Amino acid sequence: MQINFEIQLDSQLITVDELNEFQAIVGNPLPEDYRQHMLIYNGGDAIELDAAHISNPEGGSGISDFYPIKYGGNTIEEVNEILNDIIPLGYLIIGRTRGGGKIIISLNNDGTYGNTKEWYPDGTINDLSTSFTQLLNDQVEAVE
Repeated sequence: MQINFEIQLDSQLITVDELNEFQAIVGNPLPEDYRQHMLIYNGGDAIELDAAHISNPEGGSGISDFYPIKYGGNTIEEVNEILNDIIPLGYLIIGRTRGGGKIIISLNNDGTYGNTKEWYPDGTINDLSTSFTQLLNDQVEAVE
């Protein structure tokens, strides 16, 4: 299933310089496929409301939205500032799933770089995909 995005109403596009500034703040390089998505949508809301992750076709783990770098509410920096001490080390919160989990991406240089997971504040972690592009490709129509 192809999943499409739209720029959030209270947001706007970012420049390469703004993306590079954010990457410098994070302190690690962002995966190139994720960078390209951010330059197109600066986060973005998923248009398909019936999407689910292939590992959980009953729903819940499908993409809801990705947080913007800047311009709008709930930016990546704001969300990570609040939750940084409780998410796994070396991960960055980049979005939300339909079930209310946070989508996190690994920036670690330990073989997990670019991997995505679904994280919940109670400590539950579900593996999603091995890359940002794979996360987008792993969206399927939810089974009812």
